[in-house]
Amino acid sequence: MKKKVLIGLCSAFLLLPSVCAAGNALLMGFDELTAKIRQATEYQLLDARSAGAQRGAPIAFSTKYRKVMPIKKGLVLIVADTDAAALEIAQSIPGAADRNVFAVQGGAKTWQRVVSSTSSASAMPDSFVIPMNTCEQGKPLQELKRNKLQQEPKSN
Repeated sequence: MKKKVLIGLCSAFLLLPSVCAAGNALLMGFDELTAKIRQATEYQLLDARSAGAQRGAPIAFSTKYRKVMPIKKGLVLIVADTDAAALEIAQSIPGAADRNVFAVQGGAKTWQRVVSSTSSASAMPDSFVIPMNTCEQGKPLQELKRNKLQQEPKSN
């Protein structure tokens, strides 16, 4: 009996570093994030910071994170108040073969450094949708695309 408990504890200690390494693999620092953004054609940036932080220093082209929300395929980046919170959210998003989810290590400060160090074309997503009304579902009022010079509001 004692031998089985001892073997179980030893195997748990041996597996612990691999579990921690898997969690840290989701946490992306400045250098890795800069390289990933330069390669990506499109990404979804989720702002999971507190409401006060979002109001005080909004992040351009980000989407406010909610627990129940559609998550796009492709590259998904999470910015939160702490690395632990960003990692927790990244791990809670269901994995898919065509979705890569990463937490931004260092939060909004790191993201701002990445945006300022990369060209404006690679740091901004290709499109951004302005919802018709934040409390109503329906078609967007206006859709902005980087490739178009002027946009006219869609008529209903």
